[in-house]
Amino acid sequence: MEPDIRIAVDIGGTFTDIEILDAESGAIHQIKTPSTPSDPSVGLLTGIRQASERFGFPMEAVQYLLHGTTIATNAVLERKLPLGAVITTAGFEDVMQIGRHGRTDVYAITLAQPAPLIARRLCFGVTERVNAAGEVTVPLDEAGVRRVAAQIAEAGAKSVAVCLLHAYANPAHESRIGEILSEALPGVAVTLASDISPEIR
Repeated sequence: MEPDIRIAVDIGGTFTDIEILDAESGAIHQIKTPSTPSDPSVGLLTGIRQASERFGFPMEAVQYLLHGTTIATNAVLERKLPLGAVITTAGFEDVMQIGRHGRTDVYAITLAQPAPLIARRLCFGVTERVNAAGEVTVPLDEAGVRRVAAQIAEAGAKSVAVCLLHAYANPAHESRIGEILSEALPGVAVTLASDISPEIR
């Protein structure tokens, strides 16, 4: 009978923790290896190979792999992110700087807000408008999108988030912007808000 090995991995900023369960015997083993931030898979595979050798199971016996990581959370908290840009509906470029109205002390006039993850100079507005019912009230200015794409390329951004008003109700403009950016900015990651969370916020 083939061994049934199940592995759970937590890749942290410093260490990669690996839990190994032999589902047949119920034996549980742990191993810890240094994380490899430049390529997290290296630390992961190194740890699994070490576990395979130490606990005597073939790599092919791994039937299940559960993976969790704090890499993205750490990158946000430590502000170690690639340069990013945001495209939104014209007139709403300052939303990230303004933030939400929820505060711990609503009367504090000197409250220190954390800096936004995207600098204001990299928040771009494009002419377009969709209402809450999903009806296009202002057509998308595709030439304007191309001009913004050129500015993003010049700034050296590695990723672009497209976050238009009411795209949850009608994502057509976001989708078209995504197409234009993919053509104009090869190699730049483009994320559409309507793909991630198509709901009113």
